[in-house]
Amino acid sequence: MNHHTLQETADFLHISKSGLSQAISQLESELGVQLFDRSHQGTKLTSQGRELLPYIKKTMLARVDLVDQASRLGRMPATHTIKLAYTNTFLKPMLTEFLKTYRAGVTLSIRRESSPVIIEQVRRQEISAGFIAIDKEHQKDLAGLKFIRVHDGHISLIVNDHNPLLKLPRITKEDLRKQRFALFNDPYNDQLFQHLQFLCGPLETIIRLDDAWAMATVINQLDAVCLGRDWQARHSTTPQFARLPKIDLSHIINDQFAMGWVVNPRAKLDQLTMTLIRNIDQQLSLK
Repeated sequence: MNHHTLQETADFLHISKSGLSQAISQLESELGVQLFDRSHQGTKLTSQGRELLPYIKKTMLARVDLVDQASRLGRMPATHTIKLAYTNTFLKPMLTEFLKTYRAGVTLSIRRESSPVIIEQVRRQEISAGFIAIDKEHQKDLAGLKFIRVHDGHISLIVNDHNPLLKLPRITKEDLRKQRFALFNDPYNDQLFQHLQFLCGPLETIIRLDDAWAMATVINQLDAVCLGRDWQARHSTTPQFARLPKIDLSHIINDQFAMGWVVNPRAKLDQLTMTLIRNIDQQLSLK
């Protein structure tokens, strides 16, 4: 105790003496312990009061911390999270537009996944929207969801600048059988590659990758080729991959696909998410 009378303590706390006395009596009643000896000479802690004093101080400090924290949280703006996913190479336009429109209280969560995984994440409402590549054969995977088309493109054979295929007016199945394939980890590409093997016979696969820089390195150093979406490749943040030559395969396989946003109609997009998606689309249309 820093004060020896109830009146001194009440004055320090800016409350009445009777109010302080009542609060002490109520605390003693709740604890079942007499905390103070009151006499004409003043008010002193009892032995039990001295023993409990450290615990009372801790409790009071904890209460102050609780009140301060609650007050701070009450002043903090609500955090809004936009959850997006993309299928390879489209991180740059998403991040660029988020940086342009960033404001306090908004968080962006971006995942890179394959198109089938993104579709299921949207269906389960784990993400707000996803940017995917899909062909006609897999349109059924979108059942119950909404697809917002942004671009129509083609599957190409991506090669290095020195590949002899570039000198041919038109490549054949026999030409493909002589190539070493590097594949992106993508279920839709896997199915396309399986179909290509059905048409051409067994094709040599030397590596599977997720990264565009690694793919460009393998293509250049090992004379490999890969199946890639032309428009997607142009948006790659890896210049050496974006610049690699592309060979038309439309006379051998169905090379058409669509790229765009998949959303869940049951989960209405908020205005912030819609604005970001619209800005990303404008960025993509520049290429």
